[in-house]
Amino acid sequence: MPKLILIFKEKILGAYPLSEGDRLTIGRRTENDIVIENLAVSGHHARIEHEGDRIVLTDTDSKNGTFCNGQPVTQVTLNNNDVVTIGKHVLQADWSDTITVEPSDDAYDTLPGPFDTSITMLMEDDQVAPAKEAILTPTPKKVRPENDFLAFLAGGEGSRPLSERQIDIGINDDADIVIGGLWSVVMGGPAAVITKQSGDYFLRYAGGWVKPKRNGSRVKGTVKLNHEDVVDVGPVKLLVQLSERMAA
Repeated sequence: MPKLILIFKEKILGAYPLSEGDRLTIGRRTENDIVIENLAVSGHHARIEHEGDRIVLTDTDSKNGTFCNGQPVTQVTLNNNDVVTIGKHVLQADWSDTITVEPSDDAYDTLPGPFDTSITMLMEDDQVAPAKEAILTPTPKKVRPENDFLAFLAGGEGSRPLSERQIDIGINDDADIVIGGLWSVVMGGPAAVITKQSGDYFLRYAGGWVKPKRNGSRVKGTVKLNHEDVVDVGPVKLLVQLSERMAA
């Protein structure tokens, strides 16, 4: 049976089967079928529906967007092995039912729920003899987007691609990400710039009274940005999403 595997920071949190006609809602509120308790996730973020021979993902006007294989989507038909990213959580499509999620030996004292982190993954293989020997520690592949972009966690909606030119963040009307309202008075000037150099991205403090932050630490000069860094500039919070880099 087709199913979705929920992953967070390389840990498998649960598996959700999808029979024909099923509908799964995803969001931060407890009434959802798949609950993801993270501020980057909207109360009702997305839904997945099994319609005949199609399994369709729909973003339900979420604040920070839904991504399929690194690309922002409104509605898309999911294929086997597609990767859906919601906030920092990942849903792996397993339509061929080749991955079996089972509790590990030390988890039998308590019945594992859909979000139990003690589950392991059993890979089907005709050459594997005893099933117990085939139980492996889950090592899901790290998911990276196809293109570099910034995803809004606060102070904006959707995402913004990282391009060759610099991205200005501040109170200027011609800034790429404009900060207005009372914050424009508090900041007192331009705030931050993201530039690209030799394929890498750098965050630079550009002036004003409010310094940008990377992962909670104030930036006084220039720092390199890495995949999944969080950038704060006043009311704006951005998640850095970078594609896989070739080894030097």
